[in-house]
Amino acid sequence: METSVLKVSNITKRIKKKLIIKDVSFDIKQGEILGFLGPNGSGKTTTLRMIVGLSKPTSGDIKICGYSIKKDYIKAMSNVGCIIEGPDLYDYMSGYRNLEILGSMSTGVTKKDIDEAVELVGMGNRIHDKVEVYSMGMKQRIGLAQALIHKPKLLILDEPTNGLDPQGIHEFREIVKKLAKEKGISVLISSHLISEVQLMCDRVSIIDDGSIIRNAAIDEVLATGEVVWTVDDPKKTQSVLKNKFAIESAIDAKNVTALASVERLSEINKALFNSGIEIKYVENKKRTLEDLFLTLTDKHKIG
Repeated sequence: METSVLKVSNITKRIKKKLIIKDVSFDIKQGEILGFLGPNGSGKTTTLRMIVGLSKPTSGDIKICGYSIKKDYIKAMSNVGCIIEGPDLYDYMSGYRNLEILGSMSTGVTKKDIDEAVELVGMGNRIHDKVEVYSMGMKQRIGLAQALIHKPKLLILDEPTNGLDPQGIHEFREIVKKLAKEKGISVLISSHLISEVQLMCDRVSIIDDGSIIRNAAIDEVLATGEVVWTVDDPKKTQSVLKNKFAIESAIDAKNVTALASVERLSEINKALFNSGIEIKYVENKKRTLEDLFLTLTDKHKIG
């Protein structure tokens, strides 16, 4: 039985002779928010275009609610709502009229569905105003309502907070989290605001040079920090870290630096002590998602 709302399996994309996307895989469970991160030119947008059917994979498959976009494209896409590159709205019409027009293009969308979407995005008091008087944040809410009116199982958001002020970003974030938690909607969100991804998402997939270089839970990322040990025998410390814990480290004078889980820190310190190493000082530097992103993507740069 398929448990993933979105399952991307070993997709590749070749344009002429160049391999743009290389064996990319990730999935999203029901009610989960996944952050999709990558520097410019990493293949992030190409991957998103394939997921929403704007481009075809050269190989591999994408399933939405168990339906392959190759074999059951219409059924797969019927479960998707998305905002790609901002909402497309008629400024001279009201927000509600915009939703009615879009709803008329979809099968089975009722007035009740539109009203529920308006309530979900918190636009009830301004929905009959013309779009031309809306703030950027209000337009983004209408765009989100557009994506929700046919009750999708998967919501795809590409840079949804672009142009929003801090208050608008906060409000949008809370709406998305509510949709996932209370409505069980799965969300794939691509954003350059890494701090927002950290606050909003359950998991993250990082792509660079066409390949996924890290799939991880946000909690796992935050639980792993940079640890610096000041010891009497740095080389022996480095050996213990590598041989007993499979942790790579760097030496600078009497300091040994490595990435380690906070939960394992006492176990590591005990192993170092039992190996006869004198620990003079230990510093644990908390890491953010941005730290991980910059560290991983920097390794893939062409120097």
